[in-house]
Amino acid sequence: MSLPAAVSATIAARLPEARDVRVVRERELHCRLRPADVPPLARLLIRELRADLRLMVATDRRADRGAFEVSYLFARPREDWFVQATVAVDAAEPTIPSLATLHYPASRFEREIDDLFGIRALGHPDPRPLVRHAFWPADWFPLRKDAAPREFHDDGQPFPFQQVGGEGVYEIPASSSPAISASAWWARRSST
Repeated sequence: MSLPAAVSATIAARLPEARDVRVVRERELHCRLRPADVPPLARLLIRELRADLRLMVATDRRADRGAFEVSYLFARPREDWFVQATVAVDAAEPTIPSLATLHYPASRFEREIDDLFGIRALGHPDPRPLVRHAFWPADWFPLRKDAAPREFHDDGQPFPFQQVGGEGVYEIPASSSPAISASAWWARRSST
C-alpha cells in the first residue's frame, strides 16, 4: 500500500465524517471535511505523521456553491506526498477553528484569510490584522467576489505605527520615488 493510500485509510478510520477521500495522481490525497474535523486531521498529520501545514488558502465559492472554501495543504519534509483538505465555510457566519496553537504557520495564514475574506479563525491567540490596512472599512474584504472598489479617506489621525527603539535600531527612510532603492540609499549614505 502506498503512503497516501495508508494515510487515506487512517483518515477514513479516524474521521468518518470525511467525504470524498481519494488518492489523486499517486502522491496526492484529497478530502473534504467539516470545519470541526480540521483540528483532529491536523493533529493526526502534524503530531503523528510529522507533516507540516505548508499552505492555507480561501476561495469565494458563494456564487456556485453557496459557501466560502478553505483548503489546507499538509506535506512531510523531504517526502513526495501531500494531503489537501478542503472545508466549506458557511457564508452567513464565516468561521473556522484555529490551528494557530497547534502549528504556528497556521497563525499567519488564518490572519491573512480573515483580513482578505472575513473568515474568522475561532480561538486564534493573536487576531490582530496582518495585511489589512487601517483605512479599509470594517465590512470590506477585498478578495470576496462582491467586493466593489471603494473610496478610502484619511481620517486625519496618525497611522498607528509600532515604535521601535534601542541600541542597534536604525531608521531608514523610504523614498516614494522608485528611482532609489534602499540598497542604493545605503551605498550613497555609506560613501559620505
